[in-house]
Amino acid sequence: MIKQTNYFWIAGLGFLCFLTKTDVIQAQITSDRTLSTEVLTTNNLDFTIINGNRVGNNLFHSFRELSVPTGGSAFFTNDLNVQNIINRVTGGSISKIDGLLKTNGSANLFLINPNGIIFGENASLNINGSFVTSTANNIIFADGTQFSATNLETPPLLTVSVPIGLQFGQIAQPIQIYGSRLEVMPGNTLAILGGDVLVKGARLAAPAGRIDLGSVASNSLVSLNPISEWALGYKRVQNFQDIQVSQAAFIYTSGEGNGAIQLRGRDIAIADNSQLIAFTVGQEPGQPLVIKASESVKVSSSSQLLTGTEENGPASDINIETKRLIVRDGGFIEASTFGSGAGGNIRVDASESVELLGNGFYTSLGTQTLGRNNNAGNAGTVNISTGKLILRDGGRILTSTASSGNAGTLKIDASESVEASGRAVLDTNLPSGLLAETTTSRVFIPGTGNGGDLIINTQRLLVQDGASISTAAINGSTGQAGRLDINASNSVTVTGSSRGGNGQIVRSTLLAASDGFGNAGDLIINTNKLTVRDGAQVSVSSTGFAPAGNLEITSGVLLLDNQGKLTAETRAGEGNINLRSLNLILRRGSTITTNARGNNITGGNINIDAKNGFIVAVRGENSDISANSADFRGGNVTIDASGIFGTQFRNAPTLESEITATGANPSLSGNVQINTPNLDPTRGLVKLSSDVVNQSRLIAQGCPASRGDVFIITGRGGLPPLPSEALRSNQTATINWVTQGERRKGGEGGRITKVSGSKLANQIVPATGWVINDKGEVTLIASTANTTLQNSTPTTCPFL
Repeated sequence: MIKQTNYFWIAGLGFLCFLTKTDVIQAQITSDRTLSTEVLTTNNLDFTIINGNRVGNNLFHSFRELSVPTGGSAFFTNDLNVQNIINRVTGGSISKIDGLLKTNGSANLFLINPNGIIFGENASLNINGSFVTSTANNIIFADGTQFSATNLETPPLLTVSVPIGLQFGQIAQPIQIYGSRLEVMPGNTLAILGGDVLVKGARLAAPAGRIDLGSVASNSLVSLNPISEWALGYKRVQNFQDIQVSQAAFIYTSGEGNGAIQLRGRDIAIADNSQLIAFTVGQEPGQPLVIKASESVKVSSSSQLLTGTEENGPASDINIETKRLIVRDGGFIEASTFGSGAGGNIRVDASESVELLGNGFYTSLGTQTLGRNNNAGNAGTVNISTGKLILRDGGRILTSTASSGNAGTLKIDASESVEASGRAVLDTNLPSGLLAETTTSRVFIPGTGNGGDLIINTQRLLVQDGASISTAAINGSTGQAGRLDINASNSVTVTGSSRGGNGQIVRSTLLAASDGFGNAGDLIINTNKLTVRDGAQVSVSSTGFAPAGNLEITSGVLLLDNQGKLTAETRAGEGNINLRSLNLILRRGSTITTNARGNNITGGNINIDAKNGFIVAVRGENSDISANSADFRGGNVTIDASGIFGTQFRNAPTLESEITATGANPSLSGNVQINTPNLDPTRGLVKLSSDVVNQSRLIAQGCPASRGDVFIITGRGGLPPLPSEALRSNQTATINWVTQGERRKGGEGGRITKVSGSKLANQIVPATGWVINDKGEVTLIASTANTTLQNSTPTTCPFL
């Protein structure tokens, strides 16, 4: 009896488990009965959704649950003239879609579930319109009507209006896309809007259409703009959440006219070989790739943001707005042209910092033109606006041409600083830094386009450990190099070196160069202090067949230390160095040199303007200023300075510090002109008489014969230079000098002369004796014999 009872309970439990399992399968897509939506299935795998409520061109469905099992499908049936199929999920479960979503005709499909949405690796779309999915609570329509997934107390008001917004509630749940393949037909939108948005290993595509990924916080209202493609707008969103694109995810909108890509969030990360790609095919211009993050954008681990064109239509622009942009570990951002259309522009507005951190790998941001035909398009421009720009260990920003098209302008506006350091030692061995160049393509077609200008505006620029900032025409390009223009209000420091791939020393450099048939550009530096030290170099050069550019430096203080170099090298002329500085200091083997090689090539000129300052070197440290030509005539050296110390002109180089302008032989030496002002070392001093005067004879002395009084002369002391000048501002008495010869009085010349044979009126003379008159009174007298002064030379009193 007991055994029979146990068997009964075991059988009952098995039946209940079967019922439970069947119910779970059947409950994957169910209507909530608030609308006339019905769900049909024959295998609990494929579901057909029918009926619903139609108002105008809108068809509404409401579900308690909506999930598509692996390998299954959900088919939303609709009349062909329906434009929008609008779906809500009102139950408390997450929508898990691991199968196919399908519609009829060209209808757009909207799906909202405020509890969350997950797309599995088998999820896909078969729709001819746009697909908009969100974890918002409500869909808002143009007439103010709302279709809510959370407010079910009253029957919904349905409308013929188009959707214009998505309203989130107290919680913004995530949307997760794992390995899915979600693709809409050309010209349509794929929009994914939730709390956190995770795209891992998925493929999202909207050829010539639009892809919108948005991550917002609770209570956000996102606008939905029914343009040719549906676009999300975030003007009324105050707080965002995070977007992560990883595990080789692939997002693209390539096609005729190219589509737009927009990512909006707080921290946006594109990692693990993931790609956002938009290529223009055909004549229409590409639409922009826009990434806006309230905190940071990170592109890492060989991931790419890439726009381009292969035909006549211009490539898409790339616009990034954030606080911090970080590109690292082989990541790159590029807008290029491979055809006759123009390349895209790149604009970065990062209020705090932009960092390109190679960690040994080539990591870049830039624009290129790589077309193979003679009508190749021009590359776009690169504009970086930030607080700090940091380029390290292979991080580079560039604009270049390897075709007939011209490279664009590269402009850096960094309110605080620009720092470039190190090299990409693990792959390309290229230096970190900023680059604008024209070069030869990878298929060895000589480039004919001109290189772009490179402009840097900042407070402080630091280039160190083998990094480089340059404009160049290289690898046989016939195009001209652009200009390198540096404006650093505080300082420019170029220092140190590193070792290249074969062990050679690679200097840190500021460089404007050419090695082919195109002219090199000028290098212009404006700063308060320029420091070049420890083997670093600031240089203009042409080692090919075109003139070098000129080096123009304006600096309050210019310090060259420990083999720091300013150089201009040419094989085809130009290559002048023009310096304007208050103080120029050369230490420990540092040099300012122009050097010309080749037949009939004159060395470049050196012009140093330090009229209000000094040029200082140490004689034995071999720090030189030289304008030489190895094969022809030396250049000219012109120096204007208040003073020059520790160096001097010499006819030939020595091991001491010197100024030279040598040619191929002494008859071909250049000219050295040194202009220093004629300074008067006695300027401001009082000129003293050259006559030696016995000052004791200038003092009238008279002493009683019986006393040994002494008068000691100690010098002028604090008396004024002229007798008529006041000793100090509050002086109440005037002290007059007794002088010999000429003196000034009242501004007119006068002379003291000897008085002989006459008595000066009211002159007081010393008593030399006395007499007693008839009254018995004693009277002092000057002389008992004669009271008239006979000689201005005083009598003397013997010292006792």
